[in-house]
Amino acid sequence: MWGMKRSLTLIELLAIALTIGLAVLMFLVPQKEYRHDLVVVAFGDSLTVGHGVPPGKNFVVYLSEYTDIPIINAGVTGDTTGEALLRLQADVLDKKPNVVTVLLGGNDLLKGNSEEVVRANLKIIIREIKKIGAKVILIGGSKQLAPAFEMVFEKIAMEEKVAGYVPDVLRGMLLRKDLLFDDIHPNDRGHKIIAERILPTLERVLKEQ
Repeated sequence: MWGMKRSLTLIELLAIALTIGLAVLMFLVPQKEYRHDLVVVAFGDSLTVGHGVPPGKNFVVYLSEYTDIPIINAGVTGDTTGEALLRLQADVLDKKPNVVTVLLGGNDLLKGNSEEVVRANLKIIIREIKKIGAKVILIGGSKQLAPAFEMVFEKIAMEEKVAGYVPDVLRGMLLRKDLLFDDIHPNDRGHKIIAERILPTLERVLKEQ
Protein backbone atom coordinates (compact mmCIF):
# COMPACT_ATOMS: atom_id res chain seq x y z
CA MET A 1 0.00 0.00 0.00
CA TRP A 2 1.09 3.60 -0.63
CA GLY A 3 1.28 4.47 3.06
CA MET A 4 3.59 1.60 3.99
CA LYS A 5 7.38 2.10 4.27
CA ARG A 6 9.76 -0.41 2.70
CA SER A 7 11.84 -2.37 5.22
CA LEU A 8 15.60 -2.08 4.87
CA THR A 9 17.45 -5.16 3.78
CA LEU A 10 20.23 -6.67 5.87
CA ILE A 11 22.87 -5.44 3.39
CA GLU A 12 21.48 -1.91 3.56
CA LEU A 13 21.50 -1.99 7.36
CA LEU A 14 25.11 -3.21 7.38
CA ALA A 15 26.14 -0.47 4.96
CA ILE A 16 24.56 2.20 7.16
CA ALA A 17 26.22 0.78 10.26
CA LEU A 18 29.59 0.71 8.52
CA THR A 19 29.23 4.30 7.37
CA ILE A 20 28.31 5.48 10.86
CA GLY A 21 31.16 3.48 12.36
CA LEU A 22 33.75 4.98 10.03
CA ALA A 23 32.46 8.49 10.70
CA VAL A 24 32.73 7.97 14.46
CA LEU A 25 36.21 6.46 14.10
CA MET A 26 37.47 9.40 12.04
CA PHE A 27 36.08 11.79 14.64
CA LEU A 28 37.60 10.01 17.62
CA VAL A 29 41.02 9.13 16.17
CA PRO A 30 43.34 12.13 15.58
CA GLN A 31 44.91 12.51 12.16
CA LYS A 32 48.36 12.52 13.77
CA GLU A 33 49.47 10.27 16.60
CA TYR A 34 51.50 12.90 18.41
CA ARG A 35 50.89 16.13 20.27
CA HIS A 36 50.92 19.31 18.22
CA ASP A 37 52.09 21.57 21.04
CA LEU A 38 55.59 20.08 20.96
CA VAL A 39 58.59 22.37 20.47
CA VAL A 40 60.97 21.21 17.74
CA VAL A 41 64.27 22.93 16.91
CA ALA A 42 66.39 22.27 13.83
CA PHE A 43 70.00 23.00 14.80
CA GLY A 44 72.59 23.24 12.06
CA ASP A 45 74.45 25.20 9.41
CA SER A 46 73.67 26.36 5.88
CA LEU A 47 71.89 23.12 5.01
CA THR A 48 69.43 23.81 7.80
CA VAL A 49 69.14 27.49 6.84
CA GLY A 50 68.35 26.49 3.28
CA HIS A 51 71.18 28.34 1.55
CA GLY A 52 70.30 29.04 -2.06
CA VAL A 53 66.64 28.05 -1.97
CA PRO A 54 63.60 30.36 -1.98
CA PRO A 55 62.00 31.23 1.37
CA GLY A 56 59.81 28.42 2.60
CA LYS A 57 61.48 25.78 0.44
CA ASN A 58 64.00 24.24 2.83
CA PHE A 59 63.73 20.88 4.56
CA VAL A 60 62.79 22.47 7.89
CA VAL A 61 59.71 24.10 6.39
CA TYR A 62 58.77 20.90 4.59
CA LEU A 63 59.04 18.91 7.83
CA SER A 64 56.86 21.48 9.57
CA GLU A 65 54.23 21.13 6.85
CA TYR A 66 54.36 17.32 6.92
CA THR A 67 54.02 17.11 10.72
CA ASP A 68 51.77 20.16 11.19
CA ILE A 69 54.14 21.32 13.95
CA PRO A 70 56.01 24.66 13.89
CA ILE A 71 59.76 23.99 13.77
CA ILE A 72 62.28 26.62 14.88
CA ASN A 73 65.07 26.97 12.33
CA ALA A 74 68.28 27.43 14.33
CA GLY A 75 70.67 27.12 11.42
CA VAL A 76 73.56 29.53 10.82
CA THR A 77 75.44 29.53 7.53
CA GLY A 78 79.12 28.66 7.90
CA ASP A 79 78.89 27.27 11.41
CA THR A 80 81.30 24.56 12.51
CA THR A 81 80.40 22.28 15.39
CA GLY A 82 82.50 24.50 17.67
CA GLU A 83 80.74 27.69 16.59
CA ALA A 84 77.35 26.01 16.94
CA LEU A 85 78.28 24.91 20.45
CA LEU A 86 78.83 28.55 21.46
CA ARG A 87 75.23 29.45 20.59
CA LEU A 88 73.62 26.23 21.81
CA GLN A 89 72.20 27.80 24.96
CA ALA A 90 70.53 30.79 23.32
CA ASP A 91 69.42 29.17 20.09
CA VAL A 92 68.34 25.77 21.37
CA LEU A 93 68.28 25.15 25.12
CA ASP A 94 66.51 28.40 25.99
CA LYS A 95 63.68 27.42 23.60
CA LYS A 96 62.87 24.47 25.89
CA PRO A 97 62.49 22.03 23.01
CA ASN A 98 61.02 18.55 23.11
CA VAL A 99 62.95 17.41 20.04
CA VAL A 100 66.10 18.76 18.39
CA THR A 101 67.49 17.74 15.02
CA VAL A 102 71.26 18.20 14.72
CA LEU A 103 72.85 18.53 11.28
CA LEU A 104 76.42 19.79 11.62
CA GLY A 105 79.95 18.87 10.56
CA GLY A 106 80.11 19.88 6.92
CA ASN A 107 81.95 23.12 7.64
CA ASP A 108 84.36 21.33 9.95
CA LEU A 109 85.29 19.14 7.00
CA LEU A 110 85.70 22.12 4.66
CA LYS A 111 87.82 24.00 7.22
CA GLY A 112 90.05 21.05 7.98
CA ASN A 113 88.90 20.35 11.53
CA SER A 114 89.75 16.88 12.74
CA GLU A 115 87.32 14.05 13.37
CA GLU A 116 88.29 14.23 17.04
CA VAL A 117 87.18 17.86 17.24
CA VAL A 118 83.87 17.08 15.56
CA ARG A 119 83.32 14.09 17.84
CA ALA A 120 84.04 16.08 21.00
CA ASN A 121 81.81 19.02 20.03
CA LEU A 122 78.89 16.89 18.91
CA LYS A 123 79.02 14.82 22.08
CA ILE A 124 78.81 17.97 24.19
CA ILE A 125 75.95 19.33 22.08
CA ILE A 126 73.99 16.08 22.36
CA ARG A 127 74.57 15.72 26.09
CA GLU A 128 73.54 19.30 26.84
CA ILE A 129 70.33 18.84 24.85
CA LYS A 130 69.55 15.58 26.63
CA LYS A 131 70.16 17.23 30.01
CA ILE A 132 67.04 19.36 29.57
CA GLY A 133 64.99 16.28 28.69
CA ALA A 134 64.83 16.84 24.94
CA LYS A 135 65.18 14.09 22.35
CA VAL A 136 68.03 14.33 19.82
CA ILE A 137 67.87 13.27 16.18
CA LEU A 138 71.38 13.23 14.73
CA ILE A 139 71.62 13.64 10.96
CA GLY A 140 74.59 12.50 8.90
CA GLY A 141 75.75 14.32 5.79
CA SER A 142 77.32 12.45 2.89
CA LYS A 143 79.19 9.14 2.77
CA GLN A 144 80.16 10.04 -0.77
CA LEU A 145 81.86 13.28 0.28
CA ALA A 146 83.14 12.32 3.73
CA PRO A 147 82.94 8.58 4.52
CA ALA A 148 85.23 8.92 7.57
CA PHE A 149 83.09 11.69 9.04
CA GLU A 150 79.98 9.60 8.48
CA MET A 151 81.51 6.80 10.52
CA VAL A 152 82.05 9.33 13.32
CA PHE A 153 78.36 10.27 13.27
CA GLU A 154 77.27 6.63 13.35
CA LYS A 155 79.50 5.92 16.35
CA ILE A 156 78.28 9.02 18.18
CA ALA A 157 74.66 8.03 17.56
CA MET A 158 75.29 4.64 19.18
CA GLU A 159 77.51 5.87 21.99
CA GLU A 160 75.22 8.73 23.01
CA LYS A 161 72.04 6.70 22.49
CA VAL A 162 70.29 9.43 20.53
CA ALA A 163 66.56 9.07 19.98
CA GLY A 164 67.02 8.92 16.22
CA TYR A 165 69.76 8.81 13.60
CA VAL A 166 69.35 9.62 9.91
CA PRO A 167 72.49 8.58 7.99
CA ASP A 168 73.85 9.96 4.74
CA VAL A 169 71.02 12.45 4.19
CA LEU A 170 72.67 13.83 1.03
CA ARG A 171 73.18 10.44 -0.59
CA GLY A 172 72.99 10.53 -4.35
CA MET A 173 72.66 14.31 -4.54
CA LEU A 174 76.20 15.51 -5.08
CA LEU A 175 76.27 14.20 -8.66
CA ARG A 176 72.76 15.41 -9.48
CA LYS A 177 72.82 18.95 -10.85
CA ASP A 178 69.03 18.88 -10.97
CA LEU A 179 69.02 18.58 -7.17
CA LEU A 180 71.74 21.13 -6.38
CA PHE A 181 71.89 24.91 -6.06
CA ASP A 182 75.71 24.84 -6.25
CA ASP A 183 78.35 22.15 -5.78
CA ILE A 184 77.27 21.10 -2.29
CA HIS A 185 73.98 22.81 -1.38
CA PRO A 186 70.69 21.19 -2.44
CA ASN A 187 68.03 23.17 -4.27
CA ASP A 188 64.37 23.10 -3.25
CA ARG A 189 63.87 19.66 -4.85
CA GLY A 190 66.86 18.37 -2.93
CA HIS A 191 65.51 19.83 0.32
CA LYS A 192 62.22 18.06 -0.22
CA ILE A 193 64.08 14.76 -0.52
CA ILE A 194 66.02 15.54 2.67
CA ALA A 195 62.75 16.21 4.49
CA GLU A 196 61.28 12.93 3.26
CA ARG A 197 64.35 11.07 4.53
CA ILE A 198 64.15 12.66 7.98
CA LEU A 199 60.35 12.50 8.33
CA PRO A 200 59.91 8.83 9.40
CA THR A 201 62.47 9.22 12.19
CA LEU A 202 61.02 12.56 13.30
CA GLU A 203 57.47 11.19 13.40
CA ARG A 204 58.60 8.18 15.41
CA VAL A 205 60.36 10.39 17.97
CA LEU A 206 57.37 12.75 18.16
CA LYS A 207 55.11 9.81 19.01
CA GLU A 208 57.38 8.94 21.92
CA GLN A 209 56.76 12.29 23.63
